This record gives sequence, C-alpha cells and structure tokens, in this order.
Amino acid sequence: MKIFSKRPSFHGYSSGSIVSWYYDRAWNTMNGAKRAIVARAVDLYTAEISEAHRTVKFNLPDDPDDGDEFLECNKKNIKVIDDFFADNAVRSKHFRDNLEIFVARAIDEIFDAGICEILKQKLFPEEIIPHTEDQLDELLVETNSSYTEAVNECVRIFRNGLTDDSEEELEILESKLLSAREMLDKNVGAIEHELTRRKTKN
Repeated sequence: MKIFSKRPSFHGYSSGSIVSWYYDRAWNTMNGAKRAIVARAVDLYTAEISEAHRTVKFNLPDDPDDGDEFLECNKKNIKVIDDFFADNAVRSKHFRDNLEIFVARAIDEIFDAGICEILKQKLFPEEIIPHTEDQLDELLVETNSSYTEAVNECVRIFRNGLTDDSEEELEILESKLLSAREMLDKNVGAIEHELTRRKTKN
C-alpha cells in the first residue's frame, strides 16, 4: 500500500521499532485495521505458544461465536499490544515470546507489506560485501544518487524552516536521509572488510 512505500531505511532500528512503525501506520489506513491486526496476531500467538509457556496474557472469549464478547476481548487485547510497543519495560518482560513477530505476520497477511522479509534480512542478512571494481563502481553510483536526492530534498524542505512542511514530507525526507546514511555505511563496511582481510592475512 502507498502508506508503506515511503518507509525509512530502518538502518539502526530494532526489530520491535520496525514492527511498531508498520503497526502505527497500518491501523491508520482503514477503519477496523487495528482490530483486525490484533485479532490475527492473537490467533497466531495462541495457536503457536502453549498456554503454559505464554508470557503475554491475552483476553480470550469463552464463546468464540459471541460477537459482543469477541469485540470486548479484542478491545482489551489492543491495549495489551499498544502497551507492548509503548513501554520498554513491558516489551522486555515479554521479549522471549517475540510478540512483535506475531504482529508483523498479522500485518503482512492483511496488508502484504513485506515486513517479514525486512525482519528476515535484518536478522539473517544475505548482503555481499562489495570488493571488486565493478561492485565498488556500482556502490559509488548508488551512493552518489542517494546522497544527491537526499541533499536536494533537504534544500527544498529546510527552506523557511520545518514548521511549514507536512508530516508526510518530513517522513519522506527522513527516509531519504536514512537511506543515504545506509549507503555511506556500506562504503565504510567495504573498507572495514578489506582492512580486516589484510590483518587476518598478515
């Protein structure tokens, strides 16, 4: 969906922060989205974590077919997940259950946002460190393009200060700056990789 196309690069973000970013925006995209996300996340969680090993105590209806009871439980469960993302102490307490993963899966099922792939790459990166001339040339082109775009956007947004720009414009600029920084980190990574290789060789 369009709301997810302007996401940050997520460089330096924790897994919980990445999921929280999607969660905050997902439920603003359509009526009832938060209820649907939470209901699906609870279903996934309770299906895969046995009751004896759950650290998160969700509210479950005695009669699943009772619509009013389901909605009342869902309302309470929304608060549980909201608190999870808002309070570091709560998040740490429930970390071993990886609650954010169940929320991410629910968001992907409903919005097809690709969030699970982002988390996969963060946890199990497949990135190849550039070291050949062709790879480094490609990295330089990408870095130059990313920085040029970010700087041009800064010139436009910074003019007259930031108070006259919309939240969406600021989020787009933030995303471009983070992407540019990520490209610079890749350049640093290439140098560090080569220096490490030389030290190991010696």
